[in-house]
Amino acid sequence: MNYHEFSTLLSETASPVVLLEGTRDLPADLAPALTALAAHLARTFPHARFRTGNAKGSDEAFAAGVASVDPGRIEFVLPYVGHRKKQRHADSPATAIDEVPTARLREIIDATIAASPRYQRVAENYLEPVGHPRQRAAAQLLLRDTLKVLGSDLVDRPVAALFFVHAADPDRGGTGHTIRVCRAHGVPVSDQSQWLKWDLGAGVRKSGDDDSPKSGGGVTGAANHKSE
Repeated sequence: MNYHEFSTLLSETASPVVLLEGTRDLPADLAPALTALAAHLARTFPHARFRTGNAKGSDEAFAAGVASVDPGRIEFVLPYVGHRKKQRHADSPATAIDEVPTARLREIIDATIAASPRYQRVAENYLEPVGHPRQRAAAQLLLRDTLKVLGSDLVDRPVAALFFVHAADPDRGGTGHTIRVCRAHGVPVSDQSQWLKWDLGAGVRKSGDDDSPKSGGGVTGAANHKSE
């Protein structure tokens, strides 16, 4: 998915939701690129909302960019109520997997297993009245990732998803699972091998300086342009 395709998709959707997330293992020098991209998207598409999972690393960097424009437009989908509450802006909406109705939860579990069969026992553990605490915690994270894509009565389905993946193993962990769910359910996906090359023109300001003049170039240029 190139920037033109992404832009067209958002422009043609009345109230689009974009999933922004990725690995916790985000190199520190690339965090500004994620933040700059998210801020640019929030400014460029004022009718759009954005969603992430509230994890450290990529999620945190993306969320900071949207929140710098409008914290009310970054949604958090959580493994449980109260997850990393101090890391979330008070004006940002949040939904936890615990809040999903049981009938819908079965669909989310089935979609989780379909995308990642090796996690079947973990996903099924969530419905056990008395399960292993560690397995339940893992299930909360996994089902949270599926909910971010499938949506429910509480959250809309996203129209596109941007990821920062682990370069050596893009399929690993929760990020890999979320990408598989996106592809299984027709949500267009782009990772940094694509969006770092997007030409955003003059739309990205210097990282961390809202009052600075707009600078040209793409996401990479914004990340390399240090604040004075």
